[in-house]
Order: sequence, then structure tokens, then C-alpha cells
Amino acid sequence: MGTAFGLIFAGIGLFALFRGLVHLRTSRASRDWPSVTGEVVVATVEVSVSSDEDGTSRSYAPRVVYKYAVAGQGYTSDQIIIGSTLQYPSRARAEAKLAYRSGQQVAVYYDPGNPARAVLEPGATRGAWGTLLIGLVFAIGGGVVLYLNRPS
Repeated sequence: MGTAFGLIFAGIGLFALFRGLVHLRTSRASRDWPSVTGEVVVATVEVSVSSDEDGTSRSYAPRVVYKYAVAGQGYTSDQIIIGSTLQYPSRARAEAKLAYRSGQQVAVYYDPGNPARAVLEPGATRGAWGTLLIGLVFAIGGGVVLYLNRPS
């Protein structure tokens, strides 16, 4: 039984480590991506509601949809940063992060190898580092469980 838990934890950890490394590499590369001028189409704060036995909780996420063109080809994206969606426990924090307004002209940084992939804020994010940390904890934890349950 302990071996199964160890394998599951180690597997989750390795997956998270891989995903964090990919996000970190892409987010760092995005600092060198070319930029074009785009336009914000939608800028709002979305509310997510979840319920469990302890009650109802809400999280708030800035949502920005923007359009831009590369070499005459039009694109639309909603990525502010590389990686996960930014979520906050309060509307005020999400609104503070929502530094964009509908109709605003913005610099859009796009992947030259895939212009459909773009961000408004290039560079490494805490989310990538957080995913790496979680992956490391799970991988080490799974490894410890496997070590403690090894055949004698």
C-alpha cells in the first residue's frame, strides 16, 4: 500500500516538475519575444464560486481578451502571463491586477515560432516557481515513502 502511495506522489511530483520547467523555460523565453501593438477587447474580473461542506468560497480572476496581428494575420488571446490563470481571494486584489481597459492599446509579446501564443506580461512568473516547488515536494515525499517501504 505504501509503495502505491509513494509511486503516486512521486508521479505527481515529476509531472509538476516537468510542467513547471516548461512554464519557466517558456516564460523566460517570452522576455525576448517580439512585440506588436494590440487592442484590449474585454477587460473584466471573473468570479468563480465553489461550494463544499465548509461553505461557499469565491475567487476572482482578471480576464483580458485582446486582438493583435502578426504579418497581416489576426489573432486573439486571453493570456496575461505564461502559465496558470491569476486568481485572487478578493475582488479588490483582482481589480488591482487588472491594469487594462477595453479599447486600450497594449504591447503584445508573441512567440515568433507560434504567433498565436502571446502574452501581455512576458517573463518568469511566481506560478512557474510555485509549480516547481510543489513538484519538488511531491517528488521528494514520494521518494521518501518508496525508500521507507523498500523490500528488506
